[in-house]
Amino acid sequence: MGENGDKHSGSQESNSKKPENKNHSGAPKSDLWTDGLICAFEFIRGAKRHVHLKQEDGHTGVTTHSELNHNPFVDSSAADVPRSRSASSLNFIDDHVLPAAQAERYEGSRWVPIGWARISELVQTVQVNAEWPSLELIDDEEDVPVTDLAAPYWERPGGPTWWCHMAAGHSSVEAWLRNATWLHPAISLALRDESKLISERMRHLLYEVPVRVAGGLLFELLGQSVGDPVISEDDVPVVFRSWQAKNFLVTVMHVKGNVSSTNVLGVTEVEELLYAGGYNVPRTVHEVIAHLACRLSRWDDRLFRKSIFGAADEIELKFMNRRNHEDVNLFSIILNQEIRKLSRQVIRVKWSLHAREEIIFELVQHLRGNVARQLLEGLRKNTREMLEEQEAVRGRLFTIQDVMQSSVRAWLQDKSLRVSHNLAVFGGCGLVLTIIVGLFGINVDGIPGAQNTPYAFGLFTLLMIIIGAVLIAVGLVYLGLKKPITEEQVEVRKLELQDVVKIFQHEAETHAQVRRNNLSPTAGDIFDANYILIQ
Repeated sequence: MGENGDKHSGSQESNSKKPENKNHSGAPKSDLWTDGLICAFEFIRGAKRHVHLKQEDGHTGVTTHSELNHNPFVDSSAADVPRSRSASSLNFIDDHVLPAAQAERYEGSRWVPIGWARISELVQTVQVNAEWPSLELIDDEEDVPVTDLAAPYWERPGGPTWWCHMAAGHSSVEAWLRNATWLHPAISLALRDESKLISERMRHLLYEVPVRVAGGLLFELLGQSVGDPVISEDDVPVVFRSWQAKNFLVTVMHVKGNVSSTNVLGVTEVEELLYAGGYNVPRTVHEVIAHLACRLSRWDDRLFRKSIFGAADEIELKFMNRRNHEDVNLFSIILNQEIRKLSRQVIRVKWSLHAREEIIFELVQHLRGNVARQLLEGLRKNTREMLEEQEAVRGRLFTIQDVMQSSVRAWLQDKSLRVSHNLAVFGGCGLVLTIIVGLFGINVDGIPGAQNTPYAFGLFTLLMIIIGAVLIAVGLVYLGLKKPITEEQVEVRKLELQDVVKIFQHEAETHAQVRRNNLSPTAGDIFDANYILIQ
């Protein structure tokens, strides 16, 4: 990086010390990040010095801060030797053979924020194929994947280490990428247009995997923009089209929906990490990619557990808090609606986790350095755990549905038994009426009190009609012939179940006592609900 990086580090030092300008997520923002540039950093490598391994191994317990003359919690020179080796292994230009007992260490290395002006200077140092600026994509090549347009080849890493993150769709970003002569035209189009296929495998896998083309790595990272819970805003998926070549990284964020403001917490955490510096600061673009993948995936897992896996807990909680004499048919309608919606979401989570697993597998093959590999291996392990948790949630949903259907069948059998019993009782009553009509219906004039009564037959018929109507009315009441369930009943019951979930969530948030002998009454102990649906 040489003189360019040293000059720039001095000019940008004042801009990097502006922590008071922050966004709502708490990440510091630089005044240089305008016109669609979300964030951009350049790695300034410190002075190089040689360390004797045996001497350092023998004095690791007695090294003092005064000897190093710096703050070990801020300066990145406190890195261990294996990390220094993995960081320096990517810079082939400065490689030279060291004695077996020595290693290289860089003191004062840090990331500084940069703007469009410095990015323009950095891209001038990128050496590209002279034929790229003259290439033009014709209309017939719109459906051709990038791997068929840009031939893969390998270049030695070199030049400054920097990363810029931009928002897709911004006019400045579109113009900058379209006029980038240091990018292959197919790569420029892939960064601008998220619908452009990276490789033919996308047609079969329904997701993109990293590919090596045009001397670099073209890949996608998946994440979510967290919605504002105050206004009940939904979480929106985001796709990061990324291009890594030599020692630089360009990422373009594509938002898959309408949001008032983007809030990708994974990227925010990486920004804070680069701002703060210290021992864990990334030293190569490969480590930056690994950190981005880990932070984005970690926040995806948190949101999945809260909104989707947590919804399965709510369904189970509602099912266990049903009333003793509740209409199971109404209850099953409500839970079936929620289970049907949640099942689709769980399947989408499964597809997303499979896509992440394939992306991680390919990144492990392409990225270098021990730190990057350790981060990706840990991410792969977490992804497998999430897949197992997702399968457990699906099993719970099926179990709840089976138990609920069994409860409905038992409820219907009990109701059928009660109806059969009532029919037998009313059949006996009808038999009595039949005997009466059979005895006196042949000769109405013989009925006692019917002499000189011309309306005896009509009165007797009216009496039979009244008795029959009474029996029918009693049968309608006791045989369970009720009106169909209305939408108002469903909404009222949903409100009641939602209150049960809110009480449970409040107890969890306030860290209420879990094991108690004197439990408060549950919904199953409540006889009637005092809810009125206002429309």
